[in-house]
Amino acid sequence: MNNLFFRESHIELKNKLLKFLSKEIDAIKDRFNSNNKVTASLIRKIGQGGYIGPLIPSKYSGTDAGLIAHCLITEEISKLNVAISVSRTPCILDGYLLNKYGNEQQKEKYLGKIARGEKICSICVTEEGAGSDVAGIKTQAIKSGDSFILNGSKKFITNVGIADYYFIWAITDKNVNPRNGMSVFLVEKDTPGLEIENPYGLMGIQGVWNGIINLKDVKVSSENLIGDQGSAYLSLMDTFNIERLTLSSECNGISSAALEAAKSYAKEHSQFNKPLSSFQLTKIKIAEMATKLRAARLLVYSTAKLAESNLNITKEASMAKSFSSKSALDITSKAIQIHGGNGYTDNFVVERYMRDARFFQIGGGTSEIQDLIIAREELKGK
Repeated sequence: MNNLFFRESHIELKNKLLKFLSKEIDAIKDRFNSNNKVTASLIRKIGQGGYIGPLIPSKYSGTDAGLIAHCLITEEISKLNVAISVSRTPCILDGYLLNKYGNEQQKEKYLGKIARGEKICSICVTEEGAGSDVAGIKTQAIKSGDSFILNGSKKFITNVGIADYYFIWAITDKNVNPRNGMSVFLVEKDTPGLEIENPYGLMGIQGVWNGIINLKDVKVSSENLIGDQGSAYLSLMDTFNIERLTLSSECNGISSAALEAAKSYAKEHSQFNKPLSSFQLTKIKIAEMATKLRAARLLVYSTAKLAESNLNITKEASMAKSFSSKSALDITSKAIQIHGGNGYTDNFVVERYMRDARFFQIGGGTSEIQDLIIAREELKGK
């Protein structure tokens, strides 16, 4: 992998990152759960280290390290605890969106604060009845003088309650196809009418803040409209490609951690007076896990390379997301099987890996939607 996709700068970045993770996160990596969420201070610390800004130019305090570097960072953080990476993800996506589609005034005002970790982001698209069907969102933004008035509700929103900036997608023109009538706004926390709920827990990624936002006559300045009015569907589709590679890298981080845990357990534990690693069935599982992980990583980094070459990655990003998420669930399941009964207890971390992995076949676009996108692109006429 190193020789194929990583330049010397990537190797240097990884070495620096590993030192940072060892110092700041390794000791607390297993602390986060439904009662102990990822803290805003930890996300800010990651930003201060330079690990939120790989897709943001240095002009705005980013590192401009590129998409391959971003995938590398994401994978390494996810090896420790993917909930930490998932909490970082909205900052990456909103930073990418703002840098590419925002105006200079918006970039000067907001982008540096995101890159430096001073402000935490939330990406607010999904609604009840509008998950896979993004064009079906009902949240509205009505023009009123130099402002817009937002009303609606968003569900399954990451960083609810700790975010400083909520990027909210809404319909600004009901008389056209939603794909041409959707806009995105940056709404700051504590804006009157922005209300937060956390009415449910999650099966996995339990350290993540996730919940509902309700918008009741939220007044937002027109200056906080990101991009042209009515253009947010297209900018969202572009951002989704970055999200799919990000989530794929998170899957690969989980898979890598599960594989290492399974190998260690198999070497250190015995049955029938033999190490588990000596049994053929264990070896076959390890081989299958390692092969799927390698294939998933190749999909991610080859797609990131295409994107850095300014090529369309719609199909490839969906391939990476579909394969990596399916592989992560299979790899973590095999890791539990190698652990036997111990793997089904919370004394061993592999049970968390499997619960975390299950999220990725739903979040960020279901596996079924990814497969439909792949098929659509394959069946296009030339």
